Amino acid sequence: MKAVENILFTSNEMQKLLKVSGCHLMHMRTNGELEFKKSGNAFLYQLPPDYSLLKHPLGIQLVSWYKNRHPTKINNIPQSIETITSLEMLVADILIPVERKFGALQITYGFTSAELAKYIANYSPSGTAPKLDQHASCEINSKNNPHCQRYGAACDFVISGYQNKMNLVVDWISENLNFDRLYFYGSDRPIHVSVGPDNSKFIQIMGTSLRGKRVPKKNGTKVKFSDLWEE
Repeated sequence: MKAVENILFTSNEMQKLLKVSGCHLMHMRTNGELEFKKSGNAFLYQLPPDYSLLKHPLGIQLVSWYKNRHPTKINNIPQSIETITSLEMLVADILIPVERKFGALQITYGFTSAELAKYIANYSPSGTAPKLDQHASCEINSKNNPHCQRYGAACDFVISGYQNKMNLVVDWISENLNFDRLYFYGSDRPIHVSVGPDNSKFIQIMGTSLRGKRVPKKNGTKVKFSDLWEE
């Protein structure tokens, strides 16, 4: 099942996503061009089958996140169908629900193509683990091997208004959403969350050593974040 089939959009959201007027949207509905259901006086729509969630503002962020930090001439376009599907799932299953619950989010580290990953490895490798972190999604190298052995897709993000209480966001995700891995670095830091074939719901709380290095602390699988974390 495609990720676009898993989520419904309001009339206002559909107008913005499809870039059509309210009148045009009504005609698309009455002409059978869109799947929808009625909820009270409102209509809730499925996106057209040929619409990719990478066109959604969050999908665009997921791919273009690097432009404020790295050279814009880098090609960061996903190449494989599996990667596109995984990124769409990340948007549908994690990013849209989180934004609807908490408000606008900013992706600080998103999808990394082979070209972008190579650049980061050469110029900004601190804190990265490309073979494990799922930022490369399902992309493969010249030897037909995956850049990341876990597949799936991942991003790091922070939410406006929650810059110092990201623990609340993580706690809600742990109780309400399906994810593969979630890394928590502190209430004032972006969180890392992924989707993937294992769907493990693994949570890792990270700390900082006396030398300033990240170190793993408590972790758990299929548990509430609040049961692991101590302020």
